[in-house]
Amino acid sequence: EPGDHEVIITCRGTVETTENAGIVGKHGGFAPVWFFKRTTALTKPGPKVRELVEGLDQEGGEEIARMHALSQAIAGAVTYETGKTEADTTCEAALEAGHGVCQDHAHIFISAARQLGYPARYVSGYLMMNDRADQDAGHAWAEAHLDGIGWVGFDVSNGISPDERYVRVATGLDYRDAAPIAGMRFGEGDETMVVKLQVQQ
Repeated sequence: EPGDHEVIITCRGTVETTENAGIVGKHGGFAPVWFFKRTTALTKPGPKVRELVEGLDQEGGEEIARMHALSQAIAGAVTYETGKTEADTTCEAALEAGHGVCQDHAHIFISAARQLGYPARYVSGYLMMNDRADQDAGHAWAEAHLDGIGWVGFDVSNGISPDERYVRVATGLDYRDAAPIAGMRFGEGDETMVVKLQVQQ
């Protein structure tokens, strides 16, 4: 209709990926590693997160095994289901509801990992599903910084550490820090976003 406007953002690219068992490695960038222990509104721990952390076996064991156990505990507590949470759903609310998407899984993991004393960050990017080229949406997972290893990725929603099918785009303290598209608009009217995403080999 006359007067309607739309913004179309088109991105195409080729990315080389490798299989590193989820290990990103040494910390880099301008923010110090301790910055990623900072709590945000979306990752603020509450009773549910603390209960999740207390339920983990804290007696010894390797750090990476503890993080995998945390990932499994979150997947068991929060069923993957679209349409039940929003972009501004907090980690505590998602745990309370018992269902959510990859963003929620990442926020809960980050919150719990920080409670355990680990720097943790949100990762937004893309995942190539093996059975299709057209993907449902962008993907999100979490990374924890472990002594002697560095940053290690954990995809709670799929129960694995990222492999060569994953493309990292941005990292931050939470979704708002690493959102694929962010900005401001002025004027009246409704706002909707339609995403068409292809990732293929």
